[in-house]
Amino acid sequence: MTEAVITGLGPIAPNGIDKGFWEALRTGQSGLRRIFFDNGGGSTIVGQVPRTWIEGDNSCVQVDGSAWRTKMIVAATRLALQDAGLCQTVFSSYRSGIRIGVSNIDMEVTEREYEEFRARGVVSPTAVVDAFPHAAASEIARELSCSGSVFTFASACTSGLLSIISAVDSILRGESDIELAGGGDSSLTPFFVNSFIAAGYLSSRDYDNPAVASRPFDAQRDCGVLSEGAGAIVLESDEHARRRGAKVYARVAGWGVANATSPKFLKGAMVSAMEQALDKAGLSPDIVDYVSTHAPGVQWTDRTEIQAIKEVFGPQAYNLAISSIKSMIGNPLAAAGPLQVIAVAQSMEHNYIPPTTNYQHHDPHCDLDCVPNMGRVARVNTALVNSGGIGGCVASLVVQKPGVSRGM
Repeated sequence: MTEAVITGLGPIAPNGIDKGFWEALRTGQSGLRRIFFDNGGGSTIVGQVPRTWIEGDNSCVQVDGSAWRTKMIVAATRLALQDAGLCQTVFSSYRSGIRIGVSNIDMEVTEREYEEFRARGVVSPTAVVDAFPHAAASEIARELSCSGSVFTFASACTSGLLSIISAVDSILRGESDIELAGGGDSSLTPFFVNSFIAAGYLSSRDYDNPAVASRPFDAQRDCGVLSEGAGAIVLESDEHARRRGAKVYARVAGWGVANATSPKFLKGAMVSAMEQALDKAGLSPDIVDYVSTHAPGVQWTDRTEIQAIKEVFGPQAYNLAISSIKSMIGNPLAAAGPLQVIAVAQSMEHNYIPPTTNYQHHDPHCDLDCVPNMGRVARVNTALVNSGGIGGCVASLVVQKPGVSRGM
């Protein structure tokens, strides 16, 4: 039976890129910073990726031109290809495809161009191309000369994980041998940040230390922290990976997708997505070692996810390790799912689970083992990745370590 395996990792996160991302997660380092524009008394803390990391002569991976979101996603795909031992010119010689997730149009480009239009009545001729959701996928396809299937997913925060699911499905159907998948977002603009505050998704509370602002599962969490970033992975059929002698980080064993038509149905959607993923993988819940949670640090959302985990895993839930990397990177929207998958692949390689930082006050409604404050040495053979987004789309992905028995 064909399997889809992960052979390349490309993270761009507020707390680190490339190999630095895992080191930051392992040691609990935060990427949250003071906002870089006057927000008029609103939220002052965000997860920003320093532009010097991928722009300029001294950058780790240099990307020229294009909008910032596109630059981050392109940089992530280059890192993933490099990690997989693939040169860009080879990618299109395989049966290949590209799947990218974004949450919306490029808000940085849109707001900048709108302000310029209001002030001077002028709009850049590249504004439409730069702001469209498909901009990053299109740019990557041009760079790699990929004439295969090139898709963009836009289902809020879940988009990045959906792109991975689509890529896996394409490989398992025999439509492609190799896929680039992932997602990214850059929405740290005055209008967008304040829209999130108005909707109740972000806190206007200030902290002396920005690093403590994101507090998943902590009883005193108030809301999430908006951030930016990108994550990309290379997926291949196991046969294709073996043929070229690729390093395999993990295999994607199953997935599930569900939708909550209103907040009161979110728990049911989360339960459905996790159960679908386990069923497709042919696994019983007690085989799972670790859950990489969606948990953005919003009071109700975190509690709902815990309730859903308890319903799926029963008493076994109390033996699970769970954690939220959003405690260190904030919520980078469509980048969150791919960055979680990358973190899980690294957990499997290094036998180490990253912590949920900033956990100080016990919430009796979130009483599972959230790996508080300090990471933990642990064998991770099977993990579940959860993702959710505004609008109700929920997805779960089962990831397994190479060599682990496929099913029950």
